[in-house]
Amino acid sequence: MVYYVVRDVGLERKLQIKKENVKSDRKRFTEELCEIILATLGEEYQTELTVVRKNNGVMKEVLYIRKKDSECMPCFYTDELYLSYCNGENEVGLADHMVNIVLNECETVRREVQKYLTKDWIAEHLFLRLVQIEKNREWLEEAVYVSYLDLAAVVYVLTEDSENGVKSFLLPKSTWDILQVGTPEDYFPRLVENTARLFPDKLWGIETTTEEGDVGCYGIFRLAEESKKVLRKECLYVLSNQRKINGAAVVLYPKLLDELYEGFSGNFFVIPSSVHEVLLIKETEEGEEAFLNRMVKEVNESQVEPEEVLSDHVYYYSAEHGLCLCREES
Repeated sequence: MVYYVVRDVGLERKLQIKKENVKSDRKRFTEELCEIILATLGEEYQTELTVVRKNNGVMKEVLYIRKKDSECMPCFYTDELYLSYCNGENEVGLADHMVNIVLNECETVRREVQKYLTKDWIAEHLFLRLVQIEKNREWLEEAVYVSYLDLAAVVYVLTEDSENGVKSFLLPKSTWDILQVGTPEDYFPRLVENTARLFPDKLWGIETTTEEGDVGCYGIFRLAEESKKVLRKECLYVLSNQRKINGAAVVLYPKLLDELYEGFSGNFFVIPSSVHEVLLIKETEEGEEAFLNRMVKEVNESQVEPEEVLSDHVYYYSAEHGLCLCREES
């Protein structure tokens, strides 16, 4: 069976519910959507609503659409569908979009499914995502991963990276055994290399602008690749991958943090903004880690979606010890 999730890149961030447009009867909306989909596709198709576990124990409702006796089951998050509905999309338009995906993408998956099952192809498309261990222990029992500080570097398989978005699936333990590449720990350097190749790193800076009328606002400046060698200590930097999706894993990339250490000319903090990116700031005085740890916890509780929280701890990079956890407040 081939399961895959259909979603737009960053859709959750793009959609904002307008209170005056919110329609409370979500169950009715979902039922009507399924009726339209089945009326369009015909009796040989069926829909199924279920709940799946996401990062940090967050449970999400998903809608599967399947042609009977087919191995392809596209999966749609009902949260995202309902958000679109609340922002003005009607059920017919949403259903048409979903039907097109089912008819077109399932055919593509059917043609290419054998490719996804070959050892060589899978090995070339393995990559890592970082999640917190403590909040994901139950889910991690079914995953292939390597422990990294208080995090888990979890193995996924990339099936598509295009203008339509990034598609991947969690690598089953049974498939890992078939690859016959040793333990995840033994193969970890290759997994990191794959991730860096598939999702190159991206660094940009944030600083307070000083132009008239714009004092106190934050501006973004881009960095050329060679600019990593000279980083200003007073600036905050954002580090992610070029897709800005699950980009916190870039801290695993070989030599990247060494380059940033040279750019800062000294030790720096790595602040886990979310699973999608981290923030970097040069160490300037003792005791900063206590303040930064408090800040991260407060921001995670109030500003970050629960399933996107990476860690409540700030990390610290030094040439002597590499990346490590900052000590907790006493």
